[in-house]
Order: sequence, then C-alpha cells, then structure tokens
Amino acid sequence: MGQATRTTKLLLDLGARTQGGANSGKRTYLEATASLLDEARAFYLDFFLAHAEKFAEHVPSYSEHHQEMRERAISANELLTWAEFQTIATDEHPDPSSGWNFSERFPGLPVLYRRSVIKDAIGKVNAYLSNHANWQRTRKKKGRPGVPGSHNHPTLYEGTCSLELDQLDVRESFVRLKVYTGKDWRWANYPVRYSRCSK
Repeated sequence: MGQATRTTKLLLDLGARTQGGANSGKRTYLEATASLLDEARAFYLDFFLAHAEKFAEHVPSYSEHHQEMRERAISANELLTWAEFQTIATDEHPDPSSGWNFSERFPGLPVLYRRSVIKDAIGKVNAYLSNHANWQRTRKKKGRPGVPGSHNHPTLYEGTCSLELDQLDVRESFVRLKVYTGKDWRWANYPVRYSRCSK
C-alpha cells in the first residue's frame, strides 16, 4: 500500500511590512546575498572553464563487483575537494593557485554557501562541456551551446537557515537565514507564508 507524503512550502513573505512582510532592510540583505553568491558562482564557473580538462580526468577505483582496480570518471565531490584546494587559503595550504584566491576575493563567505556555489558551478560546467562536445560531434553550424551564466537562486543548506516548528503555528512563523548585509554575514528572521502540497 502506498504512502502519502505532504510537503509544506514556506515562502518568504516579502510583501509590504504593514501587511506582515519583511522590512526593506531585510529585503536588501537578501538581494545582497543573492548578488554576492552570483559573483562567487561566476568565480567558480570561470575557474572550472579554465580547467575544463579536469572534468575528463579518470581516477583509480576499486571495483567490488569485479574485485579489481579500475578507472572511473572523477566525481563531483572530488572536483569540489580539488577546487577548494586550488582556491582556498588554509593554514596547511596558505597560497592558492595564482589568480584564483577565492579566500581573498570573498572573505568571510560561509563554507556552506561556498560549497553550494561550487557544486552548482560543477553541474553547469559539466552540462556545458557535454553539450558542447555533442554539438562538435554533429558538426552543425547552429545550436552552439552558450557558456553557462552565474545567476541562480541561493541554495540553503543546514547551517545557513533554521526553522523551529515544534510549538509554532506555521502560518505565523519566521525562518532564520544567514544573509550578507553588504559588510558582513549575520542571522536575520524572515516572515514566511504557508502553503501545502500533496505529493
């Protein structure tokens, strides 16, 4: 017997403040956050396009099924780890690749947001390279794939948002988001609108 799942969608209420929506300052923070994340995504799109050969790399892997070492395509998680090593200054690795110092260009950007834009950039570049290779194989003059753009909605992972619903009426709740103010990162509460969907 099947099981019904209900999804509760909580939409940020960005309507007029007099009608319970977020104030203009908080709306400005959201715009600044989305803009900065687009810039960070553009950085990684440029980085991956400059290192497109990495997407064709194969790495050794042990096959349980065949009980032997084989090669497989590099994974998205391995690309993320490699990209962080090349672009992020750490105590063990203080000097990122020349011209690709993300830490210097985006100081204080939370790790979870950084990883979300890296993953997004990996997906976009991987799709672009695949589509471009297919286009080249067909030798068509039209339909050349365009370079991916950096605009996208921010992805919120645990650690960049929180919502407490244990004792609250979901119709009068707030979600807490980590947002960029234009100077620094801080937590801010945003009113939400409620809707329910069955899946």
